[in-house]
Amino acid sequence: MIYEIETPRLLLRAPRMDDAADIAKGLDNYNVARVLSQVPYPYFEADAATWISGLEENRPEHAVFAIERRDVGLIGVISIEPELGYWLAEDHWGHGYATEAARAILTWHFANSDSDSVPCGAHHDNPASLNVQRKLGFVVTGREMRMAVSRREEVELVTTLLTREAFEQMGALS
Repeated sequence: MIYEIETPRLLLRAPRMDDAADIAKGLDNYNVARVLSQVPYPYFEADAATWISGLEENRPEHAVFAIERRDVGLIGVISIEPELGYWLAEDHWGHGYATEAARAILTWHFANSDSDSVPCGAHHDNPASLNVQRKLGFVVTGREMRMAVSRREEVELVTTLLTREAFEQMGALS
């Protein structure tokens, strides 16, 4: 089944092979790659094509969406695998797109699955991502060390968790 999620400013849809150049352009920026644990730097179009070719069909428990601004095109990617993960091209930081996309995918996820919670996290030196999570109702559950491929070192990760109940209390599912 093909899933698309629309928000006032965004379309979340399955990544396509013709997104490889835009994904590579967004991730081949050290400011973006450095806050993502599994992304190498530099990042090439071939890396994006390999990643896209390995994606499974989206389902509520395991989904990857391209984040598309209708007037611009692809600006990032968001997923629940089962951890929430996301990135935006640097030109699109600070406009609320990550929060908008995350709220949409979480609403879709909770409405279509029996999941009681979604884990997430962010590097300790990524306050913008931690703020997105806070606004959505995630709470800090701990800290752990995680290898950051682009940095070639372990980085402290702040782990967070969003429960279905907390998300519902925020009015997101009503």
